[in-house]
Amino acid sequence: MRLYEFQAKGLFKSYGISVPRSILVDSPGAAVDAFSGLKHPVALKSQVLAGGRGKAGGIAVVNGPEEVRREAGRIFGLTIGGEKPSSLLVEEAFPHDREMYLSVTLDRGERAFVAIATAAGGIDVESASGKVVKKLPLGGINIEFAGDFAALLGLEGGTAGEFASVFLSLERLAREKDCELAEINPLAVGKDGSLVALDAKMILDDNALFRHPEFSKLHPEDEFEGEASRQGFAFVRLAGDIAVVGNGAGLVLSTLDLVGDQGGSPACFLDLGGGAQRDRIEAALRLVNRLPGVKKILINIYGGITRTTDVAVGIKTVLAEGPVKPVYARVSGAEESEARRLLEATPVRLFKSAPEAVRAVVEGI
Repeated sequence: MRLYEFQAKGLFKSYGISVPRSILVDSPGAAVDAFSGLKHPVALKSQVLAGGRGKAGGIAVVNGPEEVRREAGRIFGLTIGGEKPSSLLVEEAFPHDREMYLSVTLDRGERAFVAIATAAGGIDVESASGKVVKKLPLGGINIEFAGDFAALLGLEGGTAGEFASVFLSLERLAREKDCELAEINPLAVGKDGSLVALDAKMILDDNALFRHPEFSKLHPEDEFEGEASRQGFAFVRLAGDIAVVGNGAGLVLSTLDLVGDQGGSPACFLDLGGGAQRDRIEAALRLVNRLPGVKKILINIYGGITRTTDVAVGIKTVLAEGPVKPVYARVSGAEESEARRLLEATPVRLFKSAPEAVRAVVEGI
């Protein structure tokens, strides 16, 4: 479960992590009212679950009431990752000298939390140099561990102490609330050395939600994630325009990597699971065809337990029901020849290998 920024910041504040003063609003008029009660300038921030708000124009710094009304109206009408905001966060700007990045994330391979930090944060932090990555003890960290981590970033004096305190709080939050990710980007360094979380991102482990009834009403279930869950799919909504469907988590993840390597942007991860029957193929294709922002659909199936003829018949059934986004498919394995014959007379673009299918879907050929 992903939290909205305002929800994550509420948790940050309860754990002693400083955040700017802010007011959540649901209309441009309410944004103007909020502006009058805060120090100026303020940032208007779209409350959507999709990433890339800054690049998409979902954040604006404003200085006057008319500017607030105009920019709030624009942001309320802005679709980011297929999602329009129902609320904005009106937040006091925090004067600062520089920005950092800090996250605590769950590494399932290591069965432990890992801390990641850089001395520079903001947009495109993924490509920043000088990352510090450290596996965390299962029982949690202490002030000495946090101080050593701050030293690895080259921090000194009061800033090092402030950072260690934030790190301790973020790690405790991630551990106690069963987070997959707790991220501050950017973590702003004020002129006096104080640290303030200007943005907050949290992803909760769905498998641990039974331990946290306080999260059950945080936000309504995403329509598509709810449908996928009822169908038994493993589904994650992403911010791109290429829906990726496959059978087996490893196969789908490797397909996402191939799409990214070719310069494409996946719109979702959808794993049908092993032995997927025709009705599940149909349900998956209907779901991703309705997913906002999807322009093309990439299906990568290897038929072991799954019969590829079931896949082909399922695709044909949905195609016959009405308009479907362009489908690119690699269907390989059991009954492959018959499956390809069934799809030859359809608009589906068929490929013998996953790299060929990925290249074609990204290039739109």
